[in-house]
Order: sequence, then C-alpha cells, then structure tokens
Amino acid sequence: MTDLAHRDFSRSRAVLMGTWEYQDFDQVPAVNRSFHRMLDLLHDPVCGPWPNDDSAIRLFANRPTLDKIRVELIDTFLEATDVLFFYYVGHGIYDHRERLHLTVGDTRTDTNYVAATGLPFEAVRDAFRASKATVKIAVLDCCYAGLATEEYGRLSASRLPPVSGAYVLMSSSAFETSWHEPETVADAQTCFTKALVQTVREGIPGAPTQLTFDHIFTVVADRLIEDGRPEPGRRIEDHAANWVFANNNSPDLPTGPATDLNTVFQEAYRQETRDGIERLPMITATYRAAAEAGHAPSMNRLGQIAEGRIQARMQGVEPGPITGKALLEATHWYTKASEAGDPVGPLHLGQLYEQRYKDPRQAVFWYDLAARRGNGAAKELLAGLRQRIRLGIASTDPETVRHEKESAPTRPRPTAETSRQGWLADWDGSTALATAQCLDVLLDACGGPHGEWSTLTTPEQERVLIDFLAQRPPKATLARAARDYYNAAGPGKLRDHAAGLPRTTPSNEVTQPHPRRAP
Repeated sequence: MTDLAHRDFSRSRAVLMGTWEYQDFDQVPAVNRSFHRMLDLLHDPVCGPWPNDDSAIRLFANRPTLDKIRVELIDTFLEATDVLFFYYVGHGIYDHRERLHLTVGDTRTDTNYVAATGLPFEAVRDAFRASKATVKIAVLDCCYAGLATEEYGRLSASRLPPVSGAYVLMSSSAFETSWHEPETVADAQTCFTKALVQTVREGIPGAPTQLTFDHIFTVVADRLIEDGRPEPGRRIEDHAANWVFANNNSPDLPTGPATDLNTVFQEAYRQETRDGIERLPMITATYRAAAEAGHAPSMNRLGQIAEGRIQARMQGVEPGPITGKALLEATHWYTKASEAGDPVGPLHLGQLYEQRYKDPRQAVFWYDLAARRGNGAAKELLAGLRQRIRLGIASTDPETVRHEKESAPTRPRPTAETSRQGWLADWDGSTALATAQCLDVLLDACGGPHGEWSTLTTPEQERVLIDFLAQRPPKATLARAARDYYNAAGPGKLRDHAAGLPRTTPSNEVTQPHPRRAP
C-alpha cells in the first residue's frame, strides 16, 4: 500500500488546466502566470519534484474549445493508481441549475449555452470516481469554486482504504467570486494561487518537516483573509488530510533554551492543524503551558480558542457569537499578549472592543497600538473606524450612547453634503472612483456578474447602487458592508428589494463604470 509521504510518480498523474484568453469573458493574463507558477512548483524539489516531462503531468493550457477534453481527462485519470492531482485556474461560471462549469476559450456567458460550452465539474468528478488512485486532490482557483462540493460532492465512488482519501481545495465559496491582482501590479497573479505557491515555497515555521494540505490551507486562508480576499474552502474525505504535498522549507529547529517555548507552541500548532476537534483540550493545555511562561503567540492562540475561532476552523464552520465568560477570557489573553509587546494581540483586542463591546474609543486605542507595532491589518481597520467615528456612524453600546448624549454639548448636525464629502475623503474626493469601487464590491456580494445581480434591469441596478451609496459604506470595510446589505435585502429577493426603492437617480451620485470580472 502507498505511503502517503513517499509517492510513486510512475503511478501518479497531475492535470493542470488553465484558460486566460476568451471570446465572451475578460482576458486574464494573471491566470497565465498562476498556471505556470503552479507548474513550476510541481517541478520544484520542494514538491518531490514531479517529473519534468509529460509522463506524469498533463497540461490543458488555454484550450480554445472543449473538443476532447473530457475524454483526455478520463484517459489520464485512469492511468493514476497512486496520486491524482487536478488543478484549474480561470473563469468559473454556473448554469441555470447552479452547477459549476470550468471555462475554455469559447465558453459562452449566456445561461442557455453554459452547459454546452463549459466543462461541467460533474464531468471532472465522474473522471475522479472512475480512477483507482489512492489519493485524489482537486485545487480550484475560480469563481464559485464552492459549488464543486454541492450535493454529490465526493470525488470517491465509495469508501477507500485507510491511507486513502480525497481533498478539494477551493479559492471561493459557492456564490463568491475569486480575485486576481490588477495588471498594474508587476507579475500580477490570481490571489489564491499566489498565496498557495508562496506558502509552499517559503515554508511554514513551526510546522513539521513535511507539509500536508491541511498545514498549507490554514496559512493560505489566514493570508487571504488578512489581505481582505475571499476566504477559501476545503472538503476532506477519509484520510487525504494526511497526504504530504511538499517538504517544509522553514521548519523551526531548536537551538537552545530560548527556543523551548517556541518548540512547545510548534507542537501545539502541529496538533491543531493535523488532529480533530476531540484533541482540542490537550492542544489548549499545551498552548497554556507556553502562554503562562510568557509566550505571546500562545496567548493569542488561547484567545482564539476562547472566541471559538480554532474550533470553527477545525470543524469547517463559521464561528458563532462570543459573550460572557468566553469574551472575558479572550480579552484576558489578548491583553496579556499586548502587554508582552506582541503586534497581533492589540489587533484582536481592537476587534473585540469594536465588534463585541461596542466601544469604538477603546478599539481605536488598541488598533493604534497594533499599527504602531507594524501590523498592516490594524492600520486599515484603524483608518476605517476613525472615519466612521467622524461621520457619527460607529457602533456603540446603548448605555455609552445614552451617557454621551446626556453629557456632550449640543453640536450642529452636519449637512448632507458635509457628510457626503467626509465619506468621499477615502476616495480622494472622487465621486466616480467611490461609485466604481462600491459597484464593483456590491456586484461581487450579489453573486458576481453571472449571479443575482445580472437578473436586474439597468434601472433596478442603479436604484440598488444608489441605495447602497446612501449608506456611506466605509472603504476599509466595504466588502463586509456589501455582504451585509445583500443579506439584509435577502438572497433571491434582490429584485423585490429594488422594486421598493425610489425611482429617482441623483446625477451627482452615480456613474456607470464597467464592473471587474474575476476568474
């Protein structure tokens, strides 16, 4: 039986598929670069390497039509009996039945033709199921990638031997677009593949000498979320989480007494990324031992456990609200980390004070401290919160609001134009730029250019956009504001929402830029 840490390349196959030149979609040169970066990664010694020929790696590069792709996929997948690795980067689209399709050059955006001109992921899944490969991996870097795991999402036809399994890694959720860097960025790439390749090449300090996809996914997800990108997803079947994808280029090696606490932390982190939720009590005790000895990263980890973030990640669910004793415990550990000079602890404290305690003044203090310690995410959150405070829209505790209203002197209310100009300050005073970016993000929140937004008429789209702009969404939290707006309108009810909005269009609020399409 195959050892997951020692693959047999003669019995393994990798299929890399990417499309960056289209008839109906925007051209995406970033996809071309990401496609070839993934190929280079497989040829890098950090991944084995895979053989530098077409015996093990098959390339479906920029195919103009479907032609015989499905047949070629089945032929290649049937050849694999050890590891089967499939990677796709390009535009993703879904049909009228909400099935994911991977695009080729002549895939059409018209819903009536999507199924006839795109490669349905169901066909890829069927090819996976036909294969006798022990380990099956699918990495999808495209819009709506999460649809790959809807309904009949398993890549395996039946349960496999103990060392086997399947792993689907997705750049976005079911109805969320994926992002790519603009061409103004040197060597622009898709955000997900860039983070994935960069993580593997740099290695993961504190992780074992060999990296599974679970090790890699955790770091990639953290990087993307910290940069404001869509959160990736994964689906694990059987034992695929234990399959080694790459060697670790940056394992931490103990060199003396000063590294002992790091070693304890690394062991806890290794267990966290490898083991199940049932091991959390032991993992927590390991972090606590290092934290009580003064190790700041362990303090932050205990804070995240108190918030429920670690548990949610281990279970693949969204974390729930935090109150009471758990909130106090998280505050305690983040405060301890902050007092130890850590740049991450005050960031977490700022988020607690802003989102849970509803105390923007304390949140500003902690964000500012984290920013002065070099935390980039804190700088963005601080700028956005300060702007909301200036506009009088920062969320506060009801008792705090009452007290401030009673004790504060009466001040003249800002005029609508003053409020508008204050909001536009984030966009250098440009109405057109603010409108374009708000439309871009709102479109993504409503399912992208082929989602629910596309079902609205142009006048309906304008009314919805005007209503969104009227709420003065802060630039720093624009994506969150757009998601909240869409959820408040009700998924599937956007047209009803538009029908209830005023039909007048203020000429100074709306321009109609061309929306960005991401792969």
